[in-house]
Amino acid sequence: MPGRLRKWNTRVDDYLRRKAAEGGNVVAMTRVAADLRQRGESAEAEAWYRRAAAGGDRIAMTALGHLLTERGADGEAERWYHEAALAGEPHGMLGYARACERHGHGDNAEHWYLAAYQAGVSEACGPLGHLLVEAGRYSDAEGWCRHAAEAGDATAMVDLGIALREAGVHGEAARWWRAALEAGELAAACLLGRQAERLGRTEEAETWFRRGAKGGHVEAKVRLGLLLHRRGDVEEAESCYLDAAEAGDPAAMTNLGVLARSRGDDGEAAAWYRKAAEHGSVPALTNLGHLAEARDDLARAEHYFRTAAETGDVQGMLSLARMLRARGAMNEADHWQFRAEDSGDRT
Repeated sequence: MPGRLRKWNTRVDDYLRRKAAEGGNVVAMTRVAADLRQRGESAEAEAWYRRAAAGGDRIAMTALGHLLTERGADGEAERWYHEAALAGEPHGMLGYARACERHGHGDNAEHWYLAAYQAGVSEACGPLGHLLVEAGRYSDAEGWCRHAAEAGDATAMVDLGIALREAGVHGEAARWWRAALEAGELAAACLLGRQAERLGRTEEAETWFRRGAKGGHVEAKVRLGLLLHRRGDVEEAESCYLDAAEAGDPAAMTNLGVLARSRGDDGEAAAWYRKAAEHGSVPALTNLGHLAEARDDLARAEHYFRTAAETGDVQGMLSLARMLRARGAMNEADHWQFRAEDSGDRT
């Protein structure tokens, strides 16, 4: 077909589709909206998606959810994904499953990921496998992760490696992590490095951590810093921690506090510990307790130890038990000592 005739036919199709949409045809409304969105006219596209979705078009409901997600209107997007999912739209099920997972509703997320997969959305395998890995259900996760990993999903490769590691299949786990790293998933560098550390292969671990850190992976920077710190390369370790701390990592902030205290700078140490605690580091609270105890501020020290202990920090429990025993509160001291020992047995 000559180019001029093709353009003329396209304009006719657009005109007829618009007239059908204006006449109330919800399928035509969705097509008009899709064309507008493809041309970058998002506001008008949204208006047509809304009309089609309100008219019961489930494709429009999902597309409206995607558009709203893109502009940050997550709450309303979730409502439309839910409507689409209830109407049987597979990608709406996937969108709603992701929303459920973000809100910590694991059972609902699992249900809708499975429904999406059964409705033909193969990309639901990876998120479902990840959800199960996060829940510690490694044997349930393995098959889903493998399906997605074999299809090239790098995140699923990482998750599959974790599931295999938990099953004791360390060699295959490492192979999948290497594949994930080659596919650009830097989290795999940390997993490879940690596995090498557990096997006593420190040089190999350093190589993996450096690769992840060079790529900008924050945990890899912290892990590299810890490795360097332990062998006495304090200056480079501090540089790694600073890079990670600037990215908001609380473990790096805590470790910067440890370095400061080892230099005798308790003021800088306290500043880093407080910042780490503000970012969620429980060990930083215990360290703040040690600083307070060192200056004989025992009430403040006990406060920090108790806060850390109640959050599950074993060192916080042990330090609190020691302080309680010193002032004669033997029953409570024994309680925290037992909890610390019990937590240690389960780690």
